[in-house]
Amino acid sequence: MQSNVPIRNIYYMLAYTYQTLQFREYQELSTEEFDDVTELYTAILIVGIPVLLRGGLLRDYMPVQEQSQVLRGKIDISGSIKQNALIKKRLVVTYDEFSEDILENQLIKATLLSLLQSARVKKEQKQVLYGFLPYFSQISDLSLDIHWWQSLHVTQQNQRYQFILAICHYLYEEHLLAEMGDTRQRQVEDERQMSALYEHFVRAFYKKETSYHVSSPHIHWLVDDDYSEALPLMKTDVVLKANQQTLIIDTKFYQENMVASYRSQQVKQQSNNLYQLFSYVMNYPAKSEESVGGVLLYAKTKAITQPHHRYTMMGKQLWVMALDLDQPFEEIKAQLLALPKCFFKYPQ
Repeated sequence: MQSNVPIRNIYYMLAYTYQTLQFREYQELSTEEFDDVTELYTAILIVGIPVLLRGGLLRDYMPVQEQSQVLRGKIDISGSIKQNALIKKRLVVTYDEFSEDILENQLIKATLLSLLQSARVKKEQKQVLYGFLPYFSQISDLSLDIHWWQSLHVTQQNQRYQFILAICHYLYEEHLLAEMGDTRQRQVEDERQMSALYEHFVRAFYKKETSYHVSSPHIHWLVDDDYSEALPLMKTDVVLKANQQTLIIDTKFYQENMVASYRSQQVKQQSNNLYQLFSYVMNYPAKSEESVGGVLLYAKTKAITQPHHRYTMMGKQLWVMALDLDQPFEEIKAQLLALPKCFFKYPQ
């Protein structure tokens, strides 16, 4: 799946999504060549971890429970009895300690250890990664599991960790993909990962590079009797607004953008995707005099036939397009800036 997208452009998608283009250290990565995404993600950690270390490892108050002869924090009478601490003339006490041994740092350390054991990481990269371990000597070892990332929440305190933790997450998923024996399942998971990144990238790009109002709202079904039980959620990817005009962009990152009928070789739009976009446009709560249109924005594949169509349905304009990621990033940028001009009368 990733062979359809140059590795350097995956870097740019990450950089826009996590707003790291302003950092000189990360900018230098844009000129390097990478053999695969594991090498790219590892290179990002090699650049990003020293940035974190310069600001100091994140600390937080963590609960500690121990047996002690010194009264500190709260006494746990029940715990003291269960642990027979009284026999040793001790009490079980609980207190908060301001510590670096927190989940964010544990995930980074666990990722470093995983990379050092991986045959997919080059020797010269391992030498640099090994030099980071002394800074994490006071951090507990952690067994990597997907639920750790699910329990993370972005706060003002840990925001500077967001990019590095995301890269650690991508590396973990790459490791799982490499271990999968089922080729089809591996493709599905790879597609899901890249699809999420593609969506975040397109939304972040328009926020940074244009003056459109950019959002990703939920759309409610326009039911006649207020009954909407069991109707599917309509969560948009990207919505651009300007001058009483609204363009809904639904991003798609698939191995195949169009499908051929089993009865003929004629390729057609993927019906579910077109139905989805049509539902978004028709149910969008437009105000008086507001025009609403939609774009299905695929990532271009290597297939000969790519979607490039414009339809008018019930007074609404719908476009189906493919963004070519297999070219220099300045060309990708030009494509994305030109795309809304098909709809907006007053380009931003």
